[in-house]
Amino acid sequence: MNIQSLIEKFSSGTRSGNCLRVVVQPSAIYFSEFDAAILPKRVSTEGADWQKVLVNTLVKGQVADTAIDVVLNSSLYQNYQIEKPNVPQEELSLTLPFLLKDLISEKITEIIADAMPLPSSNKLQVYVVPKSMVLGLAESLAQVNLKLGHILVEDDVWGRVATDTERFVLLQRSQNGAYKVSAFVDNRCVFQRTIRGVTAPLTGVASASFQLDSVALELQRSIDYLSSQMRGATLHRMKVCCDDEDNGELAKALDERLSVSVAPLTDTGLESGALLTQFISQNYDAGINLYPAHLQPKVDHFTLNNVALASALLMVVMCSAYGYNAWQHAQLTQDLSVVKSQEKEFNQQLTSLNQRLAKHRPSPEKVHAVERLKEDILSKRDSLNAVSKYDGAQQAGYSGIMASLAQLGRNDISINYIHMDDDTLDIKGLARDPQAIPNWVNQFKGELNLVGRSFEKLKIGRNEQNILTFELHTKEEAEQ
Repeated sequence: MNIQSLIEKFSSGTRSGNCLRVVVQPSAIYFSEFDAAILPKRVSTEGADWQKVLVNTLVKGQVADTAIDVVLNSSLYQNYQIEKPNVPQEELSLTLPFLLKDLISEKITEIIADAMPLPSSNKLQVYVVPKSMVLGLAESLAQVNLKLGHILVEDDVWGRVATDTERFVLLQRSQNGAYKVSAFVDNRCVFQRTIRGVTAPLTGVASASFQLDSVALELQRSIDYLSSQMRGATLHRMKVCCDDEDNGELAKALDERLSVSVAPLTDTGLESGALLTQFISQNYDAGINLYPAHLQPKVDHFTLNNVALASALLMVVMCSAYGYNAWQHAQLTQDLSVVKSQEKEFNQQLTSLNQRLAKHRPSPEKVHAVERLKEDILSKRDSLNAVSKYDGAQQAGYSGIMASLAQLGRNDISINYIHMDDDTLDIKGLARDPQAIPNWVNQFKGELNLVGRSFEKLKIGRNEQNILTFELHTKEEAEQ
């Protein structure tokens, strides 16, 4: 398998939307589902060239601008097993014809080959087709506006049809074809041979028992040979997929005669071609491609028409760019003229305003008068602030204290003298008993205008009427 096959394998998802897949069988051609055209599912090729039938069917179905992938029947290609050469993978496709020169009768320039490594082995499974067949098909498709995509081989597809096992032996026969025995390991074909001298069908006729014994003998020999040659890869299952046969009955008959378990490949009852078509329509991951990239026609983009078209397109782009730049330049020139005109007008206005400003100068008398008025206003404002401050201080210092003393009036205390200034408060009065004086003073704590004042001196005595007198001298302290 060359590097191009790998690239095409991973890029197949982008091709599937515009690709038609065709399976070529010995007596018919099968077509996959294709939304862009109406095609029959099966077209007979008995007694006709399958390539002409294919092209004519595509033309009748009005298929165009589409890649065609073709799966070849085993009668249209050859397969060989060779030792894996020590060459880079990207050069393997070109090297294979030289490695096969001793095994084929054709010239190495007349074949196309692709290969896949065999599992658990240092060998390659090589598939070979005539170059004339592939190039002829590609040319025929190109004439009707179609493109040859991939050339696949059915042996590479059969290994992937069985979904329940990766290692099995397959007995397969297409309609009007021969019985084939193939062995698959890891879904890759590692062995293939044709059983000759057997006429279909193997079931439902009088001679079936004799033919079944003959086929079973050939199959058992192939199984024994594979068991001896393939170390570490045992084959315990056989699948049956034969057209014009009751595969269930055939599998049961072979299961009684062989050392391995035998079962039908699928339960769908489809013909081999229809089964292959259905599978490759849903799963496109084949590893063999017998139409490599180096044989595909190269598209020459540097033609006279393309150069002329590109030159014309470039000229249109350049003319458009020049026209746009010229229009933009004209617009900018017009905008610049407007801006310059506005600038000139603004400069004239500025000159006029400067001249008017120079003429508009205040007289010295007015300036001195304004200064005197400002000083007078400032002086009066200071006087008002001082008066406001004094009135507030007086209200807070005197009226507040008098109101608080009146609030603390008692029956056992009588005040007959009060002296107040900013720093001191002297109180004289009469008391009913000495204990009333400190009780009354303690009530100062509850009045906002008296709280925080402390007594420096307390004098207690009696007057001529023998009434208890007291004198209090206080000092207001700042709150902590």
